[in-house]
Amino acid sequence: MANKSKQTVRTESLRMRDALTEQERGAYSLEIIRKLTSLTGYQEAEAVLTYVSFRSEVETWGLIRQAVSEKKHVFVPKVQGREMEFYRITDLSELQEGYQGILEPEAGESYQDYLSCLRSGHRASHTLMCMPGAAFDRKCRRIGYGGGFFDRYLERLAAYREEGLLQMTAIALAYACQVREEIPWESHDVQPDMILTEQDIIRRSL
Repeated sequence: MANKSKQTVRTESLRMRDALTEQERGAYSLEIIRKLTSLTGYQEAEAVLTYVSFRSEVETWGLIRQAVSEKKHVFVPKVQGREMEFYRITDLSELQEGYQGILEPEAGESYQDYLSCLRSGHRASHTLMCMPGAAFDRKCRRIGYGGGFFDRYLERLAAYREEGLLQMTAIALAYACQVREEIPWESHDVQPDMILTEQDIIRRSL
């Protein structure tokens, strides 16, 4: 694997993901979201940060509907230049086409606004983040799409973690065909706490 570049692995993995039929993606997505919502990390989360599924990604519309119906604070991403911010939505109808055709929210209450309110009330947030990706391995390593948006966003949340204001579980949602034994990886790349596929729950070793 060492002689394969990130871009090569990314391209190969996305080709396999795209080759799944619509029926397969639908069935696998339902199973992945069922596993996700059965986790303590989801059930105890007050806030859910999740991508809005696009093209052949694991579908998150059902997750968003369920989390909203359960009165969780749901935030989805909006790309602004080189940065990404999560904004709260209460209904999927609030989304509109944005960065590269992906559905995005209007700018409103951001996740960092939410954390600032908790800070003023001296409360901590239990948050679940769901992230997509191109390729993964059994050590919970992740190759994203190349923009570095999640890496930079999680860096910006570090101060809240250090203050004890944020308890976050980061979970990558993927199909089993995207997971390899090992992928090229660099120390600055985000590692989720776990990867959920239709077949497995892969947890990061401490």
